[in-house]
Amino acid sequence: MMVRPLFEGDRSQVIRLLEQSPEHNLYMLGNLTSIGFSQSDLCQYWGDFSEQGRLRAVLNRYMVGWSIYGESDADWKALGEMVDDYPTPARRLQDNPIGIPSFLPYVVQYTPSKLSVQTLMSLESYSFKPAKEREDITIRRATMADLPALVDFYADAEQMSRTAAGVEEPIQRTRLWFAERNGQICSAALTNAEVEQMAMIGGVYSVPERRGCGYSQAVCSALCADLLAEGKRPVLYWETPAAGAVYRHLGFDEVGDWRSVRF
Repeated sequence: MMVRPLFEGDRSQVIRLLEQSPEHNLYMLGNLTSIGFSQSDLCQYWGDFSEQGRLRAVLNRYMVGWSIYGESDADWKALGEMVDDYPTPARRLQDNPIGIPSFLPYVVQYTPSKLSVQTLMSLESYSFKPAKEREDITIRRATMADLPALVDFYADAEQMSRTAAGVEEPIQRTRLWFAERNGQICSAALTNAEVEQMAMIGGVYSVPERRGCGYSQAVCSALCADLLAEGKRPVLYWETPAAGAVYRHLGFDEVGDWRSVRF
């Protein structure tokens, strides 16, 4: 049994394991696509191997956030020690190990400040029910020319607030769609991670005075249409009933739970 850093030569084993539950592992798969096994200050991967050399679990750090996935017989104690002993403090954990109910019992140096269990959903192309086109708003994909306005939009977006770098990243690396009314941004949605066949939607936010008008549904519909046209299945998770109603109306179906932890 051994936990060690993962490198390019491990790619096939890593992908084979993570694709056992691709929706739960979309962030890790996305990091592999965009960054790879760099083992840098930005992103690192570790794997737990059996005595026979079989990869049983993958642990990924992206900045101060961690993700974990593995089979029931993995060395969860050793994987937890990797998080505990890492010199930069952890701030977030995607707690979807699948092989065990939770990774938290093995991360002993940290105390959770918030644990969220949200509904994970996926949209198949044959289930997609696009929103009706609207004449009162303009919906389009963001470019770098839109960055200043979108930075202002997300600066005070409550739980969806983002730094300027956090807004620029999806414009440059993935995609961000938004709706304008009378020259003002009223709603937006983006993808946090993309791979060849899937994309994780996030950052869905509408300004308070424009809520209940169907703008977030219209923007998400445009984003989903864009993804499906490229053969990418949209995936997302949500917590509030209002958000769930929007996504079900577009044709999303539940595929499980999504556990996230803040330290």
